[in-house]
This record gives sequence, C-alpha cells and structure tokens, in this order.
Amino acid sequence: MSPLFKSISVVFFTGLLLLRTLMVPLILMDFELRHDYIASELCVNRDKPQLHCDGKCYLAKKLKAAQDSEEKEASGRLLSQLLEVPDQLTQTHITFHCSTVSSEPTNSTFTYLCFFPSSLPTDIFRPPKLG
Repeated sequence: MSPLFKSISVVFFTGLLLLRTLMVPLILMDFELRHDYIASELCVNRDKPQLHCDGKCYLAKKLKAAQDSEEKEASGRLLSQLLEVPDQLTQTHITFHCSTVSSEPTNSTFTYLCFFPSSLPTDIFRPPKLG
C-alpha cells in the first residue's frame, strides 16, 4: 500500500468518526443557521403562531431520529459481538504436561510443577463446624 493511500484513508475514516461523534451538534448548528426557513416552511405548527413552536418540533424530530439510529446501531453492534464466536476460541487447544524441576538451568523453556490438592497440608484446611 502506498503512503499516500494510507494517509488518505486515515483522514477519511477519521472524518467519518468525527461526523458520527458530532451528529447532535451538527443538527443543532443546522437548526440555528436555518432557523427562519425551518420555522416558516418545515415546522408542523407553522399555521398556529400562538404556540410559539418556531421550528422546535422539527428540531426535536431530528434529534429523536439521530438518537434512535444511534441506539439501533449500538444494540446491533452489541448483539453481533455477543453472538459472534471468534475462530481463535474454537481452534485453540490447551494441553498441560507435568514435569519436574531440573537442576540444570534452561534458557529457552520453562518447567512448571504440577499442583495436586493432595499435596496440601490437611491439618490447616478443615470445613467449618456447625453447632
């Protein structure tokens, strides 16, 4: 991949992330910039000036739509993460081998002692007495 393509793709995806993050402020800015047009043309209550809606119904509708789409996307993402089983989990096999500690130092491998519950001192661990 060329460095120019990498830098363009980084800028593009950063812009998408910022656009998604700044969705509510962009809706509010759009409402403030086009307030007169929204109040006179897009407002549901434009025929009832005594309500003093001034396009707030349109703003509320846009904010609700943005919130709904964000919640829908988040729940879909969560559901897909919960239902998805990574391939690494289905293909991983873990095996344990018991070994003894050798007196020779080794540089490349580690040896572990096996832990057996029967090797614990039995006089320390007792169940509580009832009554």
